[in-house]
Amino acid sequence: MKILGAVMLAAVLGGVGCAGPKEAARDVEAAVPGLSQKQEGVVTDVDKDAHRIALKTVDKPAGQEVWFALTPDTKLERDGQLVTWDDIHEGTPVRVSFEPAAGAEKTYKVELLTGQKADEVKQKAELLGD
Repeated sequence: MKILGAVMLAAVLGGVGCAGPKEAARDVEAAVPGLSQKQEGVVTDVDKDAHRIALKTVDKPAGQEVWFALTPDTKLERDGQLVTWDDIHEGTPVRVSFEPAAGAEKTYKVELLTGQKADEVKQKAELLGD
């Protein structure tokens, strides 16, 4: 009986059949407004005067364009190194960390993607453009 109880407890605590912590966190972030979310896509417009970028997303149906507002606190990175506005151009594959907001999203970090991940995002964006 003790063994059966230990197995049942392990199943409950181990979350057998449940999403892992990363998946659960993504689900919660996507469902609750005000929590940070991530979006991948290709930059379609850079408005330096208004401090915002437009992104053709690859995670949403039909690759819709979304505007992201950048503040002085927004981190711009490539391979973990800080970059500047001058490194962001139309066609740049990026991952944006943001908080949903009315109008342009409030952006915490823009990661300029490189290598295989950049190629994957470009390919997805091209497929959605057809």
